[in-house]
Amino acid sequence: MTKIDRDWHGLSDEELSQYATQGYLHLRGLFNEAEVDFGREIVDRAVHALTAADEDVVPYHPSYFNEGSRKDLVRVRNAIAQERALAYFLDHPRLVGPMVSLLGEGLHVLGSEVFHRDIDLAPHEPWHVDGGPAMHGVKVDHSGPSLQAKAQIFLTEVSEPRSGNFLLLPGSHTWPAPTLTDIERMNEQQRAGGVPGALTVRAQPGDVLLFPYSLWHAVDCNVRAPRKSFILRFGHLWHRSHDYHAQPREVLDDLSPRLRRMFGDFGADPHPMDYYKPTDQEAVMRRGGDYTSLVPAPLLERHGADAYGPASWSARAPWTVCNDAPASHGVPVPVAR
Repeated sequence: MTKIDRDWHGLSDEELSQYATQGYLHLRGLFNEAEVDFGREIVDRAVHALTAADEDVVPYHPSYFNEGSRKDLVRVRNAIAQERALAYFLDHPRLVGPMVSLLGEGLHVLGSEVFHRDIDLAPHEPWHVDGGPAMHGVKVDHSGPSLQAKAQIFLTEVSEPRSGNFLLLPGSHTWPAPTLTDIERMNEQQRAGGVPGALTVRAQPGDVLLFPYSLWHAVDCNVRAPRKSFILRFGHLWHRSHDYHAQPREVLDDLSPRLRRMFGDFGADPHPMDYYKPTDQEAVMRRGGDYTSLVPAPLLERHGADAYGPASWSARAPWTVCNDAPASHGVPVPVAR
């Protein structure tokens, strides 16, 4: 069999086992200092553009937790359409590898979001699982590929509690479908001091948290400093996207063949079966693009082009996996129904 030359490597069996049983993976140091600076630059530009335009890239939807009235959050959906530099992270082999391990090579970018969370004494996001009623009852065998997964890329430090930390319940991705009663109970517990068994994720800039759609999660209050991050959502090529219908040609033309395919692009005349049985998927996924040209000149001067180019991707030490969960989670059992 011909050896396929790829620029990425995947998760280990131990990492996949942790993800399957606990419902998350905290990868420390996935991105270096130069890349984190680049990410913060993208956040700042996207937030400035949204604030100046006074309208979101994606129209408001009733499921968005009353974002229109909130002063603590700026959230840019389908950020790749506004900030093409986000392609650097979406197509990065150190992210593509873990996502292929979780979902397979038919990888589809379902959404790209940029976040700026300011100081606020109230929780930033209530407890919930993703996907809405269409997916709440869909359960998968976590020994096999996931259905959908998110990658949260931390660009500022959240190592102390009450820093706008991501909160999660280890193992909750296997729970039955939530009801409104479950959601209300969990958020009442949060307001009263915290949900029993919840894990506060303490992250450094450059860390990445991976988790499936079915994991119970929330975002804590922030009393310390503004928090910046990306959330990149992935699924299978046959899935519908979350924050775009189809990327316009002017976006796709700036991307590598791999990333164009990851946005569901099969060219001008796709066959319906391509989304289920692409015949060239392995070849297309071999290697992504070099996006050094998208890095702002001041960052190139500060860190050097070598900090962003493909040569640096394989030269760096592998990430480390952080298991923040205690030996006994004390995770509450969902209410009987």
